[in-house]
Amino acid sequence: MAAVQALFQLEQTDASVSAVVNEFLLHRLREAKPAANTSFFRKLVEGAWAAHDRHDDIITGALKEGWELNRLESVTRAILRAALYELLETETPSAVIINEYLNLGHSFFDETEVSFINGVLNTVAKKVRPGTENSL
Repeated sequence: MAAVQALFQLEQTDASVSAVVNEFLLHRLREAKPAANTSFFRKLVEGAWAAHDRHDDIITGALKEGWELNRLESVTRAILRAALYELLETETPSAVIINEYLNLGHSFFDETEVSFINGVLNTVAKKVRPGTENSL
């Protein structure tokens, strides 16, 4: 959840990636129970933000024709960006990644928005990991 919150914060402010990551590491994740994987948190936030323009094109390609990314809630964009980074940069099975981010989506949204996130992530996963089992 912290990575999605950090990506949301980056989109909403003029703060640098390093400032946001350091804020989370020093203040929000320092005493997290269970202990946070801070190296993965840093890699995920820095990587997802560095590639977000390129990744946004992939996400936009999974939306209905005529829809633009800015039509989505900021939190939805953060969820999709984090999930896409994991799909592209980790070997974690697609279904596991999608499930993780759907569970996270339930923390913020009702079932309609979570279903939307599921549809987008399944479409994106099929594009970036062809031939693998993606759907939930």
